[in-house]
Amino acid sequence: MTHSQSIPDYTVNTKWQDIFLVVLGFLGIFFLTLFFFNHEFSHLIMSGPHIEFSFNKFSSFLGLVFCLSLFIGIFPVRKENEISKTFIFYILGGLGIILANNLITFLLFWTFQRSLPGFRFIHGIRNGSTSGGGTYLVQHFITFACLVVLTVLASRSGYASLSFSQIPASFFTWPVLILSFIIIFESHGIFPFHSWIHDLVGNINWYKISTIFLARAGVLLFVKLIMPTIDQDPDLFKLVLLSLSIFSSIYWSVRGIFETNVAKITTYFYVAQSSLILSGLLADRAAAHGSYLQILVISLSGTALWSLMSYIQRHTSIKRLNQFYGLAQFYPKLATLFCLFGFSMIGTPLGAAFVVEDLVINGLLDQQPFLGLGHILATCLNGILFFLIFSKLFLGQTAYPQKIKNLDMSLGQMIPYVLILFVMFLIGIFPSLFLRNITW
Repeated sequence: MTHSQSIPDYTVNTKWQDIFLVVLGFLGIFFLTLFFFNHEFSHLIMSGPHIEFSFNKFSSFLGLVFCLSLFIGIFPVRKENEISKTFIFYILGGLGIILANNLITFLLFWTFQRSLPGFRFIHGIRNGSTSGGGTYLVQHFITFACLVVLTVLASRSGYASLSFSQIPASFFTWPVLILSFIIIFESHGIFPFHSWIHDLVGNINWYKISTIFLARAGVLLFVKLIMPTIDQDPDLFKLVLLSLSIFSSIYWSVRGIFETNVAKITTYFYVAQSSLILSGLLADRAAAHGSYLQILVISLSGTALWSLMSYIQRHTSIKRLNQFYGLAQFYPKLATLFCLFGFSMIGTPLGAAFVVEDLVINGLLDQQPFLGLGHILATCLNGILFFLIFSKLFLGQTAYPQKIKNLDMSLGQMIPYVLILFVMFLIGIFPSLFLRNITW
C-alpha cells in the first residue's frame, strides 16, 4: 500500500474542482427544470445559419444525466483528484454533442471533444512518453471521415442544416446507413469499432473518460437520426445493429473475465453494460423506454464505480496482476457501496436495472426470440464479470503485510453515493414514477 508508513495528505488545490462542481450543479438544475417543469421551453430550438441546438425532452434528459453523473462522481473525491483546466473543454464538447440537432452541429462538437485526447496522444507519441493512442487516432480519423462524407451527402440533398427529425426516410440509402452504422458504433465503443477504448484506459483520467462516454454520442445519433424512420429501413440493417450490440456486450464481458488488471476490468464492465443500450431501442416502444432508463442507471452507477475506484487507487496500489486484494478489511463501507452499485447495474431484484431488463428482454423476446436469448446471455456474463471485479478487489486475504486500518471515506463524502443508491432502489420499487416521464 502507498500508505505503509502513514496516510499521506491527498488534499489538493480545490479551486478548479469547486468551479467545475458549481458549473455542473447549475447546469444540472437547468436541465432538471427543462425536463420536469417547463414543457414548452423544453422544446426550444436555438439555431443559426448552420448550427442548431435542441432543448427537447431527450436532450434535456441526457444533459441532466450527464451533469448529475459527473457531479456525483467528482464531489466525494474532489480532495483526492486534481482536475485540470482542460476538463471544461470535455464538458463543453459533451454538452454540445447532447444538444446538437443537425449533422453540422454534431460533426463540429463530436470532432472537438474527440480531438482532445487525440492531441494528447499525438503529443505523447512525439515525445516518446506514451506507447498508446495509435488505435484511438486511426479509428477516430475513420469515423471523422465518415461523418464528413455523411454531412456532404446530406448537404447535397439540402438536409445537413435541417433538424434531424426533418430528414425524410428517402435519404437513408444503403451508403448513408453504412456511414451511420460506423459513426454510431465507433462513438459508442461497440465491436468491431471498439479498440480505441483500450488506449484511453490508463492514459486519460477517469473523469475525462466518463465525459466521453456520458455524452452518449452514438445513442444520440441513433435516436435523433435513425430512429424516426427506423421502421422504413431494411430489416437486415436493424438485425445487424441488434446482433452486434449484443455480441459487443458479450465480447467486453469475456475480455474483462480474462483481464488481469482489476482497474481495467471496471471499465470493461461499464462498456459491456453500455453496449446493450441500443438493443432495447431496436425492439418495441416499451423496450425503448427501458433503454432510456438504462442510460440513467449505467451513467449514475457506472460513474460512481469509477469514482470509488479512483479513491481506492489514490490510497492503495492495485497494480499487481491476478491479485485478490482483500480490501474489504480496509474499506468496509466502500466495499458495500461498490457492491450495491454493481447490483443496481446487473439486474438484481428491487434494483433499477431489474426494471430495465424486464422491459428490454420481454421486448426482444417478442421481436427477435433468439437475439433475446443472446441478450440474456450477455446480461448473465455482465453479472459474472461484476462478481469477479468485486471478488478481486475486496475479497480474499489482504495483499499487504501490515496492520489493518480503516481507510473509508467520511460519512459526509459518501452522502452523494447513498442518495444515488436510494434513487436506484426507488426506481426498482416504483418504476412507474420514472417511466411515465421518459417519453418523447
